Amino acid sequence: MAMEAKYQELRKAVETIPLVDAHAHNLVSIDSTFPFLRCFSEAEDEALDLTPHCLSFKRSLRDLTDLYKCGPSLSALESYRQSCGQPSIARKCFEAANISVVLIDDGIKFDKMHNWEWHNDFVPAVGRILRIEHEAETILNEETDDLSTWTLKSFIEIFLRKIKSVADKIVSLKSIAAYRSGLQIDTEVSWKAAEEGLLADLNSGRPVRIRNKSFIDYLFTRSLEAALMFGLPMQIHTGFGDKDLDLRLCNPLHLRGVLEDKRFAKCRIVLLHASYPFSKEASYLASVYPQVYLDFGLAVPKLSTQGMISSVKELLELAPIKKVMFSTDGYAFPETFYLGAKRAREVVFSVLSSACDDGDLTIGEAVEAVEDIFRQNSLRFYNMNHVIGSISCKNSEPGKSESRIAPSDNIVLVRLMWIDTSGQHRCRVIPAKRFYEVVKNNGVGLAVVSMGMTSFLDAPADGTNLTAVGEIRLVPDLSTKYTIPWTKHEEIVLGDMYIQPGEPWEYCPRDALRRVAKIMKDEFNLVVNAGFENEFYLLKNVVRDGKEEWAPFDLTPYCSSSAFDSVSSMLQEVNSCLHSLEISVEQLHAEAGKGQFEIALGHKACTLSADHLAFTREVIRSIARKHGLLATFVPKYYLDDIGSGSHVHLSLWKDGKNVFMGSESSKTEHGMSVTGEMFMAGVFHHLPSILAFIAPLPNSYDRIQPNTWSGAYYCWGKENREAPIRTSCPPGVASGVVSNFEMKSFDGCANPHLGLASIVAAGIDGLRRNLTLPRPIESNPSIYESELKRLPKELQESIDALDQDQILKDLIGDKIVSTVIAVRQAEVNYYKKNKDAYKQLIHRY
Repeated sequence: MAMEAKYQELRKAVETIPLVDAHAHNLVSIDSTFPFLRCFSEAEDEALDLTPHCLSFKRSLRDLTDLYKCGPSLSALESYRQSCGQPSIARKCFEAANISVVLIDDGIKFDKMHNWEWHNDFVPAVGRILRIEHEAETILNEETDDLSTWTLKSFIEIFLRKIKSVADKIVSLKSIAAYRSGLQIDTEVSWKAAEEGLLADLNSGRPVRIRNKSFIDYLFTRSLEAALMFGLPMQIHTGFGDKDLDLRLCNPLHLRGVLEDKRFAKCRIVLLHASYPFSKEASYLASVYPQVYLDFGLAVPKLSTQGMISSVKELLELAPIKKVMFSTDGYAFPETFYLGAKRAREVVFSVLSSACDDGDLTIGEAVEAVEDIFRQNSLRFYNMNHVIGSISCKNSEPGKSESRIAPSDNIVLVRLMWIDTSGQHRCRVIPAKRFYEVVKNNGVGLAVVSMGMTSFLDAPADGTNLTAVGEIRLVPDLSTKYTIPWTKHEEIVLGDMYIQPGEPWEYCPRDALRRVAKIMKDEFNLVVNAGFENEFYLLKNVVRDGKEEWAPFDLTPYCSSSAFDSVSSMLQEVNSCLHSLEISVEQLHAEAGKGQFEIALGHKACTLSADHLAFTREVIRSIARKHGLLATFVPKYYLDDIGSGSHVHLSLWKDGKNVFMGSESSKTEHGMSVTGEMFMAGVFHHLPSILAFIAPLPNSYDRIQPNTWSGAYYCWGKENREAPIRTSCPPGVASGVVSNFEMKSFDGCANPHLGLASIVAAGIDGLRRNLTLPRPIESNPSIYESELKRLPKELQESIDALDQDQILKDLIGDKIVSTVIAVRQAEVNYYKKNKDAYKQLIHRY
């Protein structure tokens, strides 16, 4: 019982997570001649007859008869299947498996096989994997009746044209070279040898089946080039399969020539089937080659229980958890998907709980590993926002995950949202039918002036070069689409800005953040994680002396229990909505201002964290409005009270580990790693310029004052909340070590993507120039007023600093930085002339 209680959280995570099945095959009709016994084995013909005597068969049969509640025999199971019919069986299996996405290789042919799109009736989202050998054979068999007319040149032109035509409709390429000629791929195979190989295969007669090693090696190499060109990964069959392969040639170590070829260093490769029985070899490759990832489908569920556990354990012995992915390798029968999912959950729980017992993982880390292995690793690896999006986890009950590519029957409207240069949230609203028929792929037209507007006027600021002339496309990023939890019959999705398909607009904030995040990854193999604390005021409308005005919701102090109690129902609804949007909340409490509250979010990769901040603001304002209140993120609505910030905590991650934090191998006197200090020093160096992004209004500087915990002086400190940058050592972190740093100046009027882009860009500069930090300030900086410089006291000073900061301009983009400067300058000019105009900002932020 104690053991069960210890791992209750881990078991719940394993049993409830909606799965991304990253490799499977098509189902067949209930009356297909493909034998149902193949559900349990890769064997064929006479060897198949002995399948009922295998351990995995006996176990799987019990699993299925338990699911169907039918008699405990193969004949009873088959009778039940026939009586229920395929739709009923398929629905039951997929719902019990709780599979939310399935990626299908339709290059294997079964009798009466359904096409890959047919599976959408049973799984919320389906993507296609293109098998290169099948595509090649289809071309050779169908393009012409006269095989003598083929040359290598004519074939490869058609082959590459075919891939190009479907590149935006598939999630991956796949090779079964292991089945044909083995994995000793010669990436330098000559044109002559490849053409001779093609002719040899053609001379073998119809239907053409490619098997010549030189031709297959050439096809494989050109396919890798295409994968790089179109941003697609490559799945590779490794290890065991049916008797058509020579297992000796399926060891992934044979791929060393491919992995060492510098041309393909950036090509994402996944080794399928746990490479069994070469799982240790696969784990080694994934540990030393950044482009190699692993998938354990087929090994689970086809091996014995101990065999499955051993195989997955071996994968994790060296390979980073972030590189190991789940799939069922389901095929022909819905039961194969159910069995793969069921056994995978059991095996992963066993492996991870053992890792906790051994001290390799904490329970929290094991829970995170569950999310990665079953879901997030595949969503990232296959870049699914381009084709099918990720899947909403609103409901963790099996079978209730929600697709982001197909309309739900009750959806009426879809909000397509963007955040402009001034930090205002804006949206276009599209009827659901038109969204899914047209806008989902093509976006909507948006005047370029939309990124040049200010907080006080919906017109372009002088100097932005954005006018009423010109239009771009606002295209939904389907990985960010959710059903709106605070209203009925609507969805919301963030948009990206494009000049034309595939060409991002240089003024797009989300793309600006993606670009600098990519530089961090490509140059330093680092991911910046960010977590935000959202401070806001709740105001109520009152009538005084016959006039309506906005007053604080209450007058209680910091962390007041009565303050929380008074809005508990509202904050519960906020928390529930954020949960449904897959946004983790760490804390909620009353803040020090009158009617002020704070909601702290968990940390995520900066690109995702910026999206989460955008949705969080939407949730807070919308739920407050439902409760008759106005929520505002304005930095200093009451000039005589505490201001509101959107403090951001930042850390650096590599291969799933926090490498900002000091360690035995890399630790500075300040408690962070050498890399962490360089990154933070870059941020510190550019802080005056960064303020133009993260403190974007004149009102922002009314908040950034001494003795208000907002960071008014140009300094940093350890756990010093009066410093604009402080290093943090939360509970559970070793003494003398820091895990992240916090920036106090970020406020709720900043565009989150541009704000984080400026911080990441500054950190890149610190890493490139090996910058170091000055000494920390250990007490209130006001004490050192004569020694310390003030940070910019007003927005104009930040604008001037940014105008001189060529490094940020080069990294973020000169055009978008020029627009930021122009919009900020317009804000300065307007609010200088209109002293009380800031009071109207509560209706915009």
